[in-house]
Amino acid sequence: MNIGKRILENVSKNKEVISATIVGSYTENKNLDLIGDLDVVVICKKLSSHLIKNLNKKISKININKQKKKIIINPSFGPLKINSNKHLPVHLMIYDVESHIEHVCSSPFTCYDWERSNLYKGTALKNIFPVNYLQLRDFFNSRRSSTEYLKDLLKNRISIRNYILSGKKIKLKKKYVKINSRNRGEFVYHIINFLIINLYKFLKNKNIKLTSNEFKKLFLQITLNDKNLFKQFSNLKKRKEQKSLDYDHTEIVLAKKFIYKYNKFLNNIKKNTIDIKFIRHAKTKKNIKNIFLGSGSDPDIIKKKQTNKNNQKYDLIITSNLKRSISTSKFYKSKKTINKGLINEINYGRVEGMSYSQLKTNYPSIIKAWKKDFDIRFPKGESTKDVKGRVKKFLNYLKKIKNKKKILIISHSFFIRVLLGIFLKYNLKKIYQLKIPHLKKLEFLKKDNKILLNIDRKYFKKFHKEIYD
Repeated sequence: MNIGKRILENVSKNKEVISATIVGSYTENKNLDLIGDLDVVVICKKLSSHLIKNLNKKISKININKQKKKIIINPSFGPLKINSNKHLPVHLMIYDVESHIEHVCSSPFTCYDWERSNLYKGTALKNIFPVNYLQLRDFFNSRRSSTEYLKDLLKNRISIRNYILSGKKIKLKKKYVKINSRNRGEFVYHIINFLIINLYKFLKNKNIKLTSNEFKKLFLQITLNDKNLFKQFSNLKKRKEQKSLDYDHTEIVLAKKFIYKYNKFLNNIKKNTIDIKFIRHAKTKKNIKNIFLGSGSDPDIIKKKQTNKNNQKYDLIITSNLKRSISTSKFYKSKKTINKGLINEINYGRVEGMSYSQLKTNYPSIIKAWKKDFDIRFPKGESTKDVKGRVKKFLNYLKKIKNKKKILIISHSFFIRVLLGIFLKYNLKKIYQLKIPHLKKLEFLKKDNKILLNIDRKYFKKFHKEIYD
C-alpha cells in the first residue's frame, strides 16, 4: 500500500472524519522524490484540539523507511513549503463542515482543484459543498487573487493561517512568513501556473486539466505572444523540477510582467461580456399574506417610495406579462422595455390564492409528494418541469440578444428558483425551498454564446443551506 492510501486509511478511522482527500502534485505523481510535499484535506463533523492533535500524531507515526525519510507535518493553510531532504512534509489541512464551506466561498480556485482528486475516503468534497464552477467575479474578489499574490511577492512573504490551540478553544490566525530565495522561485511558479489553470477552467466552464500545449497556447494568448516571457517561465519550471536553490529576483520581474498582462486580459473579458441581472418584482399585498401567488393572479405592487431606484441605466429591461413585474420596471431607467410571458410566475392552477394550511387541507397529496421529493403538477396548473422548460427557452432567447451591454430581467420567485437550481445543479424537486428576496439583484453574464452565473458566493452558502439543512 502506497503512502497516500496509508494516510487516508489512518485518517478515515476517526469517527469525526467525514472526508479525507489527497490533493496536489501527488495525485499525478506518486514519486515522493519529485514532489515538494503531500497535501491532505480533512473534513470533520466537529473541530476540536483533541482531533487535530490526534490526526497529527497518527500521520507522523506512519513508517516510510523505504524512502529513508520521516514524516513531518505542515499544519498551515497556505502555499508555504517545508524544505527538507530528510523528511516527507505532509501538508495537513483540517476543516469542520462550516469552515470548509467558508473556504469554498473565499477560495473557490483551490477548492475547485481539490474536487478533481479521486484519492479520497468517505464523502467526496463536491458532495459536501460544491464549487460548481468558476465565475468571473472570483478572479477579482476571491482570496489569493493575482493582485494579492503580487503584493505578497513584492514584500517577500507568504500569507498563511494556523490553528492556535488553547485548551478546548481553537482560533484560526493569519500571519505572514518571510520566504527564502527557493520558496520565492517556487512561489512565482505556483502563481503563474495557478492563474493560468484557473483561467482555463473558467473559459472552458469545466473542472478539467489542461495539456502542456494548451498551457503554452493560453500563456501566449494572455501575454500577446510574448515568447521570451514564456521562455523565462519554462526555465523557472526546470529549476523547480530540479529543486534548484539558485533563484534570484528575476523571478519577481517575470511575475510582475505576467500579472500585469493577466489582469489586462481579465479586464478585457469583463469589458466584452453582457451584464445580466435577474430580480424578483417588488412586493404586493398578496405577498405579505403569504399565499400561493402565481400567474393566475395579477395584483399590482404596493405603492411605496421608490427606495430601490438607482441611477444605473439599462440598455434593456425585460419583464413578465404580469402587473407586479411591469410596475417594478418603473423603478429603473432603461432605453427599452419589453414583456415576455416566458418569465411569468408558475401557474398554480386551482391552488392559486391558497395559504399553506388550505393547501394541506384541500390537496394533501401535494404535501406528500413534496416530502418524497416528487415534482407535482398543480391541479390545472404547471409543474417544476414545465417552468424548467420555460427557463431554458428564455436562456436561449437571451443568447440571441446582441448590442446590449446591461440587461435587467424582472421576474418572479419560482421562475428564479428554477433558474438558480439549473445553474447550481440542485435537485429541482426541492428548489421550492429557496427563498428569493424581492428586488435583490442576482448577476449573470453573457460571454460569447453562453449564459454564466456571476453571483456573490455568500449566496451559494445561503441557497445550499436552504436546500440541504
